[in-house]
Amino acid sequence: MAGWVVRIRPSKNVEAYGDNLEPMRHIRLPACLLMLLPFTLMAQSTPYYPTNGWRESTPEAQGIDSSVLAKMVDGITKSKLNVHSILIIRHGYVVLDSYFYPYTPKATHDVASVTKSITAAITGIAIDKGLFKVDQPVLSFFPDEAPKDPDPRTKKLTVGDLLSMQAGLDCGFLPGERELEDMRRGNQWAKFTLALPVKYDPGTKFGYCSPGYHVLSSIISQTAHQSLLEFGKKNLFAPLGIHDVAWPSDDQGRTHGWGNSHFYPRDFAKIGYLYLHGGKWDGKQIVSEQWVKDSITKRADPGRGPDGGYGYGWWLDKVGGNDEFGGNGRGGQRVAVWQDKDMIVVVTGAGYPGTAVGPPIAGSVKSSTPLPENPDAVKELREKVAEAAKAPAPTPVSDLPALAAKVSGAAWEFPRNASRIDGLQFTFDGKTEAKLKVKYLGTELSFPVGLDGVYRLGPWGPLGLLAGATGKWTSETDFLLDLNFVSNINHYSFALHFEGDKVQAVINETSGLARNVKVEGKKL
Repeated sequence: MAGWVVRIRPSKNVEAYGDNLEPMRHIRLPACLLMLLPFTLMAQSTPYYPTNGWRESTPEAQGIDSSVLAKMVDGITKSKLNVHSILIIRHGYVVLDSYFYPYTPKATHDVASVTKSITAAITGIAIDKGLFKVDQPVLSFFPDEAPKDPDPRTKKLTVGDLLSMQAGLDCGFLPGERELEDMRRGNQWAKFTLALPVKYDPGTKFGYCSPGYHVLSSIISQTAHQSLLEFGKKNLFAPLGIHDVAWPSDDQGRTHGWGNSHFYPRDFAKIGYLYLHGGKWDGKQIVSEQWVKDSITKRADPGRGPDGGYGYGWWLDKVGGNDEFGGNGRGGQRVAVWQDKDMIVVVTGAGYPGTAVGPPIAGSVKSSTPLPENPDAVKELREKVAEAAKAPAPTPVSDLPALAAKVSGAAWEFPRNASRIDGLQFTFDGKTEAKLKVKYLGTELSFPVGLDGVYRLGPWGPLGLLAGATGKWTSETDFLLDLNFVSNINHYSFALHFEGDKVQAVINETSGLARNVKVEGKKL
């Protein structure tokens, strides 16, 4: 950052602004002198809102050590961790925006269960508008979908119970989100959820029930007479300058309330920034300040230790000594707000150790005021960020085995399994590239497969979003497939053994959907 503009008013009050703001009368100070200004001077500046884009700064100018961040980025790249992006914002400035191959800043990214934080925010807006109340019984919204003879405890279930994950339904107490998978295989999701058995009195026990958040989406649809997405576009996304969101719906046109919303990381950071500022955006109260407070107040104990808690769609925790509220999603999707540090951290990925990101970022924060400029460290950080985004060089490709021609064009069907992959079909018509058809949750997807170790990235994944695949023959009868739904998180490896009209598969997925799942595919 070349410097800041110091704006001097007739009253002799002094305020610090970013370079992109128009001054009245100003003096340009180099960044090396900015450190001499008291932090209280910086804190007096008019709040800045990134509706049209974020400001950028060197980490040091915001009290962060570039060398620590460079080491973190380099470690992720060398260890080939499934981190897709890291975005750090402090005092309203982007200090790190790193993308790791094969993800790129030109693609939106599934934020998985961080979607629940969005659903909770939109629910708060609907409540602020008087569409319904937080203590309203859930069954009152569904006269045609509620069970004919509901459990008396289900009659007591409220909107607030769904928001705080205390529905009391037999949902979310076993690993693997089995109820969510069962719900998705049907065609009346709210009706399925409301018919689940009751395990506890509502409001008494935390159970991570994703279907409950789809019921919240359905309540928005019933009361606003439009989908959660459409209501959110008008009342949340558009005011923040978020214009490109992919968010699917069920067969009834109800937006997936629990997950599968897709944002650019820089756009998603705006949600954290909104909550950091008490729901206010550029002079307008988008979400009421009271709703923000209610959302980040501990309402349920998810059993994650004394510092952990759950509010209305937002997790509460402590990371690196920092109090944090934020959204968490499968695969390591995160939007974390550190109020005391005036920071927002957004991370996307496909399954990685959390220690690779959170602690180093916390350790990089050295001061509330600017550090001395460190051009060598900034240069190193930029080099590491550029290296992280590079595609690998192609690898030599051996001749295809004779079996490749025999299996080319054949299709195999898998029994239902945790991976959500129902079938595969290969076409081997070239030495460096093959073709693949995948049946995913009943939908057919087509991929070019790089046999030279390089993804052919394109709109191949679910919702037509960024994805790629590579593969190689490891023997005359065995093929290793790397199938990467980049924007949609899921990153699969298939160890395939072909024998006659059958194929034996061992399936793994890095974010946790499938671990050593063994299935046998039958030739169609």
